[in-house]
Amino acid sequence: MSHWALDYARRLADRHPQHHRILIQTSMSPTGYFHVGNFRDTVCAHLVHRALGRMGRRSAVLLSFDDYDPVRESQAARETELAGCGGRPLAERRERAERICRTYLAELREMGILPAEADADGRTPPGSDWETHYQYERYRAGEYREIQRRYQRDAARLATLLRKDDGRDLFAVYCLQCGRNTTEIHRLDEHAARYRCLSCGAELTARDPADVKPSWALDWTLRVAHEGIDCEPAGQDHCSAGSTMDRTRAVYVGYLGSPQPVIVPYGLVRGERGGGKISGSLGGGPYVRDLLAVHPVPLVLWLYARRNCLSDLRLGFGPGAFLGAYDEFDRFVRAVPGDGRARTLWDLLTDERPDGYGTLPRMRSVVGALYAHGCAAEAARRRLVALHPGADRILLDERIGHALAWLTGYGRGRYWPAAGDGPPGPAVGLLIEQLRVHTGTGAPRADRTREDFREIYGALFGTEHGPRLDTLADVFGPAVLADALEAYRDRGERPLRERVPARSDRARQEAPSRAS
Repeated sequence: MSHWALDYARRLADRHPQHHRILIQTSMSPTGYFHVGNFRDTVCAHLVHRALGRMGRRSAVLLSFDDYDPVRESQAARETELAGCGGRPLAERRERAERICRTYLAELREMGILPAEADADGRTPPGSDWETHYQYERYRAGEYREIQRRYQRDAARLATLLRKDDGRDLFAVYCLQCGRNTTEIHRLDEHAARYRCLSCGAELTARDPADVKPSWALDWTLRVAHEGIDCEPAGQDHCSAGSTMDRTRAVYVGYLGSPQPVIVPYGLVRGERGGGKISGSLGGGPYVRDLLAVHPVPLVLWLYARRNCLSDLRLGFGPGAFLGAYDEFDRFVRAVPGDGRARTLWDLLTDERPDGYGTLPRMRSVVGALYAHGCAAEAARRRLVALHPGADRILLDERIGHALAWLTGYGRGRYWPAAGDGPPGPAVGLLIEQLRVHTGTGAPRADRTREDFREIYGALFGTEHGPRLDTLADVFGPAVLADALEAYRDRGERPLRERVPARSDRARQEAPSRAS
């Protein structure tokens, strides 16, 4: 079909009767803040959900936070907030887990993926096409008790299906004494698990299935059977020979008596350069909020949806990646009215009309206008409106905001290269005198050398170069420019640099995330 999401939607529609509500799960473990790689899982679920809607089929997305997974010992040793929690459920550090999950849900809300009626924890009223589950909560509430007892009873049979030697290895008990899952199960049946804890030495019997956590392979099949999950995206590494998706087919066919859910395999998300994938364990980020700071929602979704889901993606914020993405997106939007495949993709991305985006100036022009006007957004806007009178004003303001965030953050090194803090020379003093008596447009004329300009921009912004002095004088006024030069000469201050933000919101948002 004209898009991969429609292919998977058709497979699901053919498998289930018309009245059936198709449930698509996207799941992730809050070991750290969810980055743009994790987001691909949710985007795939969202696009298949949208495709089913286009076919007139009922469907819903289930976001499952796997906060009943244990904290890795290496992570507990590395993070102060998780100190002493190795082997315990992630949700036991409730404030941390809640903060991570709520941050991601807020990003999904801004993306238009999380419904407006959902609360801060992603919970929605009955009948919504969105559900959010927290596995710690569901296990502890006994939601899976009945099927867990069956799994414990048939552990030997399940081990054979999963090509394991011992069914006890398919489970781990969270110790009743110390709370860690570093346990050896000595005896297991449907009613109890007798174990020895390798951390505290306790030898106890767990009788509540909520304390007996199945391995990931079993946990997945258990939830699919209990919730009625019909579809799930998964990274290609989970779909290869010998992977979870491969090995569990035998459980579905030979034990549950039902087909495995339709799997939507997707490729890796890589950085702008290099071959490595974006990984939370390698320092986190970038995050969905980073993309939203510099791109509109349809463009972010387009970045994920434009290629086959099996293809790897490269995402970055350098000049080439940023400006190139806008150039390609603008060409795509212009093609929507007359290209059936482009129109199909647009309808999967958003319910907005594409018309307004086609009126906008190129992002290169917007960045250029902002830079030329010293990042004074209103002055740049007047210039852009004069050059593009037909531009949609709301979308133009949005594009200016994204350009400003990029120019003062990711693009700062290119457009505002740092200079030293040496003492001002004669060029600064001369320009101050000229500005004090200047009455015309632009900046006062003088035979300035390259070194003179470097000295002037160093005093104004701490950079080696900057926007034309004529434009700066028109935007800020000769008196303001003279005051700024005097502030640096007399006190070492650069007041105009505060008008050109030194850091984007990304830097502030990243601080807690990188710590995790």
